[in-house]
Amino acid sequence: MAISELVNTKHQTLKINPNAAVEYAKTQHLVNLRANEIAKAACDLPVFLARNAQNGSYTVSALTSFSAGQSLLVNNNQWQALYTPVCMQTQPLYLMTREANSSDYFIAIDDQSSAVNTQQGEALFDAKGNPSLFLSAQQKLLESDLKNDYQTYQFTQEVARLGLIKNIDIVLQFEQGETQTIQGLSTVDEDKLQTLDSNTIAELQKQGYLSVLNSMLISLFQLNALVKLHNQRPELMPLKQIKLELSRDAHAL
Repeated sequence: MAISELVNTKHQTLKINPNAAVEYAKTQHLVNLRANEIAKAACDLPVFLARNAQNGSYTVSALTSFSAGQSLLVNNNQWQALYTPVCMQTQPLYLMTREANSSDYFIAIDDQSSAVNTQQGEALFDAKGNPSLFLSAQQKLLESDLKNDYQTYQFTQEVARLGLIKNIDIVLQFEQGETQTIQGLSTVDEDKLQTLDSNTIAELQKQGYLSVLNSMLISLFQLNALVKLHNQRPELMPLKQIKLELSRDAHAL
């Protein structure tokens, strides 16, 4: 990945392949989500929290396969889920700041992305070097995603403060008897959620967080759908079942 600031003098002839989202998703076994996307993504995908080792904050992601570098949700160059996360829709463009904690944002592009070319797709600039309608729409999407990123941070901070996050291991049991463990993910502690007092529940409801937490819990059933997709791929070792276990290693992240 080579990300640089998008400028018309350097990038005027560039176009974005219409299949950019799928090209990106092909190699992502975890797809980043915002809190406002969880309920939509939960229809097809299990949604987890993961802790950022550098700053301790949590990110929200949908699991798309049991192996790094691949996605079971891309088939015949098509994204199979009903909802397409914004992080896919904006590929290969990013909103970045010039320095930490600055509000001086600019659009950047991954120059090395396979979605970037000069022949076909959506133009980023017109003949005069002005942003195209496509680029303007992408900029709006990136700017609203920035707000949703901050709201997601507030959501995860509150959930962590209430002690509603539990670290889990996903234990894969293969038909041949082998096992494999995926570590580093967390989910909602349903038992703790049910023991919260009515005032806290009312506050979570008011903030819109209660439905998000419930969506995350319901999304875990999509692990079964993921196993089914996994077992439809002849090149993959067939899975017998998967189990969620409390993480034995609190520092597995």
